[in-house]
Amino acid sequence: MEKRKCDSYQEEELRVMGKKLCEKHRESEGFKCWCYDCHDECDCKKDHKKDHKKDDKKDHKKDGHKDKANLKNFEFYTLNPNVQQPNRFELPVDVQTPVASVTLDKVKKGDVVWLNGVFGLDNDDPDDFATIIMRIYKGSPSVFIPGEEIYRAVIEIDDAGNDDQVLEPLAHVDVITENDENVTYTVTLETDEDPVFLNGPVTFTAALISTR
Repeated sequence: MEKRKCDSYQEEELRVMGKKLCEKHRESEGFKCWCYDCHDECDCKKDHKKDHKKDDKKDHKKDGHKDKANLKNFEFYTLNPNVQQPNRFELPVDVQTPVASVTLDKVKKGDVVWLNGVFGLDNDDPDDFATIIMRIYKGSPSVFIPGEEIYRAVIEIDDAGNDDQVLEPLAHVDVITENDENVTYTVTLETDEDPVFLNGPVTFTAALISTR
């Protein structure tokens, strides 16, 4: 295909400007050429498309390295055997009961902890549905004080014979704000009806991830 020629004063001005910029590029390596497909080829003879590809690759590598996450530690808690058993453990009414705990070592500021879990529950009250509050506490408090938890979920279970057995999931992300030798996470359950049982299975996991 024949190259399109400039047919206006404005296009001629752009062509001249492009050549001048190319001359500046030869004087300073950091200056990129301004080239137009419809005008004469750039005098600097640089492969601009190739340069752009190199720049893109460098940028992607830098971004990928910056966003890379590394698994530093992984801890878990399960029942033994981790299967459902009828009337396994009855939860006391209106009392926070610790049911699972994990501890991660050598945490650093900026690390992220990914918490996950599942808890098998059963409400055997024949007349009323049960409301259960699931909380996660960070650290090792001697007393679990409502309002100081880092995670809180409200679970409602139908009365006996009406979808009264459930497997409740848990998911939370905690950001470490200071260096420490270790950090502990504890799950508590509190019910307002009886009898409510923690029948299993029970799984609570903690993954310590470094994002630096």
